[in-house]
Amino acid sequence: MQHDPNPNPRLPGVVDAKQAESSNNSLYSHTKSQSPKRDKFIGFAYDEATAAALHTVLAGHVPNDNQVHRMDFRQALSVLAAMPTPEIVLVDLSGEEQPINALVDLADTVDAGTVVLAVGEVQEVNFYRLVIKNMGVKEYLPKPLTEDMIAAHFLPVIDNLAHQQVGPRGGRMVALCGARGGVGVSCITANLGFYIANELHRHTLLLDGEVNTGTLALDLNIAASRGLPAVLEAPQRVDHLLIERCVQDLGDRLHVMAGMEELGWEAPCNAEGLANLVQMIRSRYNFIVADTGARLTPLARQLMFNVQQRVIVLDPTLISLRNVERLLTLPIGSGQAPRPLLVLNKAGVQGGLARRFMEDQLGGPFDAVIPDLPRLVGEHSGFGTLAVRQRGPFRQGIVALVAALGVGAQSGMAQAGAQPSYAMAP
Repeated sequence: MQHDPNPNPRLPGVVDAKQAESSNNSLYSHTKSQSPKRDKFIGFAYDEATAAALHTVLAGHVPNDNQVHRMDFRQALSVLAAMPTPEIVLVDLSGEEQPINALVDLADTVDAGTVVLAVGEVQEVNFYRLVIKNMGVKEYLPKPLTEDMIAAHFLPVIDNLAHQQVGPRGGRMVALCGARGGVGVSCITANLGFYIANELHRHTLLLDGEVNTGTLALDLNIAASRGLPAVLEAPQRVDHLLIERCVQDLGDRLHVMAGMEELGWEAPCNAEGLANLVQMIRSRYNFIVADTGARLTPLARQLMFNVQQRVIVLDPTLISLRNVERLLTLPIGSGQAPRPLLVLNKAGVQGGLARRFMEDQLGGPFDAVIPDLPRLVGEHSGFGTLAVRQRGPFRQGIVALVAALGVGAQSGMAQAGAQPSYAMAP
């Protein structure tokens, strides 16, 4: 047996900077001869610990020929400049005195449409907000990294891109859940769906996941039906015809599945059947908004797992603030955004927590804020009408949520205009 001159062999797929600079370097020789077709992923790590953690977690989620390379940021730029940019690029900003300037240099190097993930040594909340909102970075993680952090924040982005490329196309589905009971999830769901359907002209389905105690039908002034229960009871029969028979029309573009079953009735919750239902309604509608309430029933958990975006609604109470941390630990499905949107409802209510205090505790701003308007909301709820029809602060809060969800070309263009080229599709 031959003696291995290297007593500390590296992990497979991890190379260091000296190897990358040599004339016989496989990475450079590969990129010079490869076809214009873009690889899925390439990653760069400044230190051995980060490279090892990334390699362990990403194994099986990226093609075998995509590697995590150990080198500093400037060497990574040189590599990227010599190759067609992969669809996902992970960079390590460690060692850069001006990480913002480094991201600007990255924007000038990579191709348009690239998804950028970043790690680094800066742990400030303001830095995170800046790189996510203004620099076009999809997700940023501060060091020291753990495998759990990578799995929770980077894997969903990578798996989501793969799902979008190979999975069936369809509309977008979001689930609204309450940090506690009584925060106004059903009210926001009804008004959000109405706005998307009538103002943005999207074919929209509202789905009440609280099949025993839901109030969505009441908020919309329609009779409760057995639409959703009928579909859940016969998942093998779900098709477009059955769905059309089970929904109620509220105009040309707004449809509703909302019921009121006996308290003793338990919703069948077969994971495979529900996933099939979700895909079926996504192929039928442009946008689906599900009200999952605050009780986290098995049906609500499955709905939250299968959507593309979660929205957590809070009111200004300590209970809401406490429960958000617990809701963030729920598992997310493939193709789902890694971070839920946070909505503060009833902001400014007498005796409630200050918005700034809540944002400090959460580590970032709310994605949408709806002020406390008991007279306006109460009057509309009592008469089965929708407050979003009336211009004012309530409607502005719903519009802010719509923009955070990325619905509508105008909101998308407004956000894209402030981002570098790599944040936008070509």
